[in-house]
Amino acid sequence: MQLGTLILTFAGVAGVALGADYLVMKNTEQTVHATVTDKERVTSSSSDGSTTSKYLVYTDKEVFQNTDSMVAGKFNSSNVQGYLQKGCAYDLKVIGFRMPFFSAYQNIIDAVHTPTETCPTVANAGLKR
Repeated sequence: MQLGTLILTFAGVAGVALGADYLVMKNTEQTVHATVTDKERVTSSSSDGSTTSKYLVYTDKEVFQNTDSMVAGKFNSSNVQGYLQKGCAYDLKVIGFRMPFFSAYQNIIDAVHTPTETCPTVANAGLKR
């Protein structure tokens, strides 16, 4: 196979994958009002020695993941995780599907604190509004 054909094939496959990811993102975007009950960072290692991690956010509605997303333009998952406080309510902008069989969760793209009597304010933690 010639180098030009290989490059075009790779570019085509990458384009289809990014396009599908973008369509899922735009067609599943919703806002969920939820109270955070707990949060954690989950780390896993593969046989080749590489390590991956993601943040999980437990709420009174369901469990969400909080990871960076190139397609959504979100690169502040650590700041979002620091901003979310246990016992506080938020309007969570999420994308994706919850698929328990695959341990797949909707991804938090943004979080806006909703003041309550028990949690009137939270620190911004570097989130841009």
